[in-house]
Amino acid sequence: MLITFKYMIKHISFALLAAVASVLIGCSSTKKSTKGHSAYLFNGKNTKGWIAANGGTWSVEEGFLIGSNGQGWSTDPQKSGSWLRTQRPYNDFLLELEYSINQGGNSGIFIRSGLEKNPAFTGYEIQILDDHGKPPSKSTSGALYDVVAPTRNMSRPAGEWNEVRVLVKGTKVQVSLNGVLVVDTEATRATNGFVGLQAHDEKSRVRFRNVRLTEL
Repeated sequence: MLITFKYMIKHISFALLAAVASVLIGCSSTKKSTKGHSAYLFNGKNTKGWIAANGGTWSVEEGFLIGSNGQGWSTDPQKSGSWLRTQRPYNDFLLELEYSINQGGNSGIFIRSGLEKNPAFTGYEIQILDDHGKPPSKSTSGALYDVVAPTRNMSRPAGEWNEVRVLVKGTKVQVSLNGVLVVDTEATRATNGFVGLQAHDEKSRVRFRNVRLTEL
């Protein structure tokens, strides 16, 4: 009888340990997997979750993330100006946001960018400009800056809100501006990097809201 009791205790303990281990492994697997996870990168209150680099001013007013007083930007691939980046890099994702640029303003959205050199060239910059009505080029709104021109310039007049949707998966990069697919191309640069927002110069003031990222 004593042997049977010890045998039962031993096997119950083993089963209990196995169950606990299974739960812990399951939790660990869930924590590591972020595919399909969607989250707002900007909480509407502060810049928590973001890191500023190379000057510029980033503030939150009335629930909007505002970039201004940027400095140091040029077309030199070796030099960076003022930008705000995510805390960690991303591979494949869907980025959705809205922006509003002031009259004469300039800004951009960085995808898969590195920390070294110019993020517009280590990854890609999606151009933001006050250029409503201008013909599309490699430097107009919606373009992959200096790489691919948008099929149409869909930017709205200064001060109005614009909706951007960026799909990055493998070598595929698609950019939609105000509901229209304007860039559909193959990426040849980094497959992993930071998402960032640009504060271009002291005359530019850009507002962002509803910044949402879904990992694919």
